[in-house]
Amino acid sequence: MSTLNTAADKGIRQAQRPEDHFLNALRHNTAVFAAFKTHRLQNDVARQLTDSNGNLKPFERWKNDVQDITSHQCKAWMRTEYDTAVLRARQAANWQQFQREKDVLPNLEWMPSTSPNPGADHMPFWGTILPVDHPFWGQHRPGDRWNCKCDLRSTDKSATNVPQDSTAAHDPQPGLDNNPGSTAQIFAKSHPYIANAYPGAREAVEKAVRKEERKEEKKKIRKAIQGQKLTNRDFPHKVLVSRASIDEWLNQPFKYMEEKARMLTDIQNILEEAEYLGTAEKHKKMQKVAQSHIFKTKVKDIDAYIIVREWVDGTFTLHSISDVQDFIKHVKRK
Repeated sequence: MSTLNTAADKGIRQAQRPEDHFLNALRHNTAVFAAFKTHRLQNDVARQLTDSNGNLKPFERWKNDVQDITSHQCKAWMRTEYDTAVLRARQAANWQQFQREKDVLPNLEWMPSTSPNPGADHMPFWGTILPVDHPFWGQHRPGDRWNCKCDLRSTDKSATNVPQDSTAAHDPQPGLDNNPGSTAQIFAKSHPYIANAYPGAREAVEKAVRKEERKEEKKKIRKAIQGQKLTNRDFPHKVLVSRASIDEWLNQPFKYMEEKARMLTDIQNILEEAEYLGTAEKHKKMQKVAQSHIFKTKVKDIDAYIIVREWVDGTFTLHSISDVQDFIKHVKRK
């Protein structure tokens, strides 16, 4: 997943950076695509474990039988996917800019390929100039074939006629038949990894992508807030955000997991405005914990309780947040 996300980031850096939500959607799409690719590879390789009679193959025979599969998907074709992801990510960001600037530069011009040996598939479209919102760009555009090195540029030149060549040889290839600038998807669902996925692939992909995105989210949060000292208007001590604080906050079950995670990006303001309720006895007989301090806040439609640990050495750290309503019974009011 990280390889294609790197490709997307590289492509974005070659253009004007789009809005964060659009960039995050592109990254999510490359993660989904990579997960489907992994699932396909794992299952293709697993199917080679037994012969036509259902008997387990000797290791050397199995290794030889899967060599073409692994070499194709993990070497040559992976490079093609990477290069195409870079190009389409840049084109997606450019498309966002075309939309912003179309009042000034209303048309797009199809620029010839920069490849030293360009294919003939897009040649009929070179030099085409049409309005940004013309339906043609929904049917054909640079980047709709693997390793395409054509490009678009915005212009105020006069529009040309719509190309009449519509043979199948010039149609977008499966997986590239969408406009990534409109859909925020570098790879479309028509790609065989997705369209022809093995049973159970979608569930496996959702789980894998969710796990990977949470890992990346945790890294970003650590970079942003780890080491900060928090305050509360009714609490006289500064509260440290540690690595363990972030891990515990993100890992604990909660009704609204996504909202809970987002709270960390604004944790100073949230704790500052939270209502300080009082203390609770030290948890699970942890010898180094003197007591816990409880703060009440709101997450959507429920009350939630932020927990701050007071240690015997006199320091305070953010611990976690809970939506268990019985929790309040254990609080000694301030």
